Amino acid sequence: MFQEALDSLVNDVDGKYVDCTFGQGGHSRGILSLLSTKGALASFDLDELAEIEAKKIKNPNFTFHKTNFKNIADHFNDNELDGILIDCGVSSPQIDEPKRGFSFMKDGPLDMRFGEQLQMSCESIVNNYPYEELVRIFKEYGEEIESKRIAREIIAKREQDRIVSTKQLSSLIENVKKIKTKKNPATKVFQALRIEVNQELDNLKICLDNAKRLLKKNGKLVVISFHSLEDRIVKNSFKMEHYLHEKDLPLINEKVQKKEFLVSSVITPDECELASNVRSRSAKMRVVTKL
Repeated sequence: MFQEALDSLVNDVDGKYVDCTFGQGGHSRGILSLLSTKGALASFDLDELAEIEAKKIKNPNFTFHKTNFKNIADHFNDNELDGILIDCGVSSPQIDEPKRGFSFMKDGPLDMRFGEQLQMSCESIVNNYPYEELVRIFKEYGEEIESKRIAREIIAKREQDRIVSTKQLSSLIENVKKIKTKKNPATKVFQALRIEVNQELDNLKICLDNAKRLLKKNGKLVVISFHSLEDRIVKNSFKMEHYLHEKDLPLINEKVQKKEFLVSSVITPDECELASNVRSRSAKMRVVTKL
């Protein structure tokens, strides 16, 4: 939904924008291509590879901040930004590089950190968290219904020998799970561990709260999420007493004035994009307008 995101975000070519998740820089380059010489873009990312990629952009109106997107309020004032983009997806280089430890498809160390400055790795969680905490994150962040069985097996295995690789962990999960689905048995647990390592959901909540203050009137917040937990946070960040949904329109001006935000319905990839990019199948986009 690359073009849809850009079209929804940029409503003033002279405006000031933020890409909260630079990744490989696709969205940032797209935003910059739409801006005039008066426009400006700041991008954020923790990843060392993202920083290297950002240095390739030679545009005087572009700045890169190697920090978590929850910290955007440290760089801008209230009512300063025309648009903010948050793409919650993990970038392809992170998934495809075995040594990053994100994928159960290739063997590598249990890392999963978005940036080297993060101290807690997946290996630390798997080998040190108590049973109750493992169950909690598998159930809460992975929505894994066999959380208890998997956690018990992890505890038993690590007492014999430390679990250090993605293949060790994925094989353990595959062997212990009873319920078979089309997805890889390790999918939900790996998602849960990645979220815990990087504190993804807490950071998203903080970023959304900051975005409410930083956006100008008529400013746009575009969020692309990849699972129900993220999309739920986006919806819950704009409580009923503060936001309008598209289906509520039209309303008389007096009612609109009492609201602070207009939240779009979910936008999903079309068949063409699904055919060319299978990783987009779970993507959901919402556009929030500050009234």
